[in-house]
Amino acid sequence: MHARTGIRGAVAEGLDRVVQAIGAIVEASDPYDGLFPSLLNPRSGKMLTALPAAIHGQRDGDRCLLGNNLIHDEPLLKAMYALAEIDGRASFGDAADRYLERYAHSCVDTQSGLFGWGEHAFWHLVDGRVGSSRQALMPDARPGNATHDHLRQVPLWLWQKLDAYNPECVQRFADGLDNHWTEGEPREYIRHAYIDQTDHHPREARACDFPRHSGFYIFDLAFAHSRRPRPETLAQMEAYLEYWWAKKDEHGVLLIESRSPEDHSFHLVNAPTQTFSLGVSLLESAEFIAETDADTAERVRRYGRVYLDGFLSAPHDLENRVYVSLCLREGGEIREQMDIWGSVYGRSSVASTALLCVRAWELTEDERFLAWARTVGEAYVAEPFPVDEGTGISAIPATDPGIALDLLVDLYAATEDAKWLAGAGGLAETLLPLYFGAVIPSGAAGIDWYESQMGPAFLMHGLTRLALTARYGADIPMPADYTQR
Repeated sequence: MHARTGIRGAVAEGLDRVVQAIGAIVEASDPYDGLFPSLLNPRSGKMLTALPAAIHGQRDGDRCLLGNNLIHDEPLLKAMYALAEIDGRASFGDAADRYLERYAHSCVDTQSGLFGWGEHAFWHLVDGRVGSSRQALMPDARPGNATHDHLRQVPLWLWQKLDAYNPECVQRFADGLDNHWTEGEPREYIRHAYIDQTDHHPREARACDFPRHSGFYIFDLAFAHSRRPRPETLAQMEAYLEYWWAKKDEHGVLLIESRSPEDHSFHLVNAPTQTFSLGVSLLESAEFIAETDADTAERVRRYGRVYLDGFLSAPHDLENRVYVSLCLREGGEIREQMDIWGSVYGRSSVASTALLCVRAWELTEDERFLAWARTVGEAYVAEPFPVDEGTGISAIPATDPGIALDLLVDLYAATEDAKWLAGAGGLAETLLPLYFGAVIPSGAAGIDWYESQMGPAFLMHGLTRLALTARYGADIPMPADYTQR
């Protein structure tokens, strides 16, 4: 039962619960020099030493037993900085600084320069080394075989923080992105790379060169180049930039991977959302590139706009809530759609794409993207959060409602229409009893542990942004988290 009643009470209570949760998570980080453990008992705050059974749509090879994952935590760290700057909670900013200073100096010294973060790797809090999610459950697990996969785009503010603490680690990471190229010709990259080796991956039956990942690498390289211009960084960025350009179809849409066996489900399948992700990353990267190379920056922008148009050309049916993530290159038959609720491995909820549409509108002033986002926002206002009638719970990972909150608040900031803020408040009222059964939120509704891989950082970010926007107005210096793309 809420201590306060109604939507306004839920918004205020949501901030109270986030503040309490942050305090408990920071306390839980004390034994680990300020780094947040990925798995916690939400009542005691102790790090879990055994892995609970995976929820639907979750893979054990993506989890971080006895570990920390900066990519998972960045939305929470950003919320802590916002609470310090906007709401006067200076201790939260100090705790976030402690975390990132520790990370930048103690967790980045790898053979490749790539960090132990993302989808398959983490920082092992007990052993003080890069850990492998894929090996954590194997009896013969050994150091040295951890795999780098970005998982999401690293936001600008995080690169700026890491650069301030340790500029060399940013440059070594940029150099390490060379590890994502595979052996053989013609040149081909893979979303996986070795962290504690400098060898390139052998070429496999599938390319696994998802378009969105090249956007992540280009953004990383553009930032590094803006800090320390070097010909090798620019050449690496150019290689990733040109990689997909010749592979687009007549509408500007890219395949989910450039090379798949004929009997594989990805063979000749277009990925409009991955194309969109790359396009937005290019438009963001162009700002850094323009500082040293205006002509290249203009080419980056041109490519990005073509990819954005490609996304809009996909056979979406917004009126009937058909949101296309995969379709056949020939004929456009839909192979995969995004749902409103219930993301699983390999398929995000549509909130993340709609939120990225708001970002695309900010970058281009193209009203088609804001219209796309509005239509999805209407669906989130109208569609109740799924709760099992028998148990009263739902195993929806916390990422989904967190990003949905960010979407609704972003629509309010863009349009000044109060219905979006009211919709976000109504959603918050539903979420609090489902995710905050203890001081630290659960990773998904209906489970009894916190797990960073499920996205509770997004939920706390969304609740924070909603409450601060309701209190101080839409122009607060806390943007949405656009990294899930």
